[in-house]
Amino acid sequence: KGKGKGKSKRKEGGKGHLLPRTRLSAEKFTGTVSAWKGKYGWIKPSEEIEHEKAKLHQGDLFVGIEDLEGVTELTKGATVEFHVWEDDSGLGAEEVVQH
Repeated sequence: KGKGKGKSKRKEGGKGHLLPRTRLSAEKFTGTVSAWKGKYGWIKPSEEIEHEKAKLHQGDLFVGIEDLEGVTELTKGATVEFHVWEDDSGLGAEEVVQH
């Protein structure tokens, strides 16, 4: 008795970074870190990305901690290189290297 009482039936949120991805870039892009929130952040590409989802998130690309190469966090304002990917929620950056 009492099992399951008071527990939410809804699924956990914040799992968008686990959606299936498709890489869009053959060459690495450059950009600037516009925000870092501890485990994820946003990158402003140096050049406009021509894609139907590029205008989402004010043109910024999502980056998760698992997408970083050689570091465990990014510094706001830092220059980065990355590949671009697409999933159902928009565009993001992977294999991100901070300079």
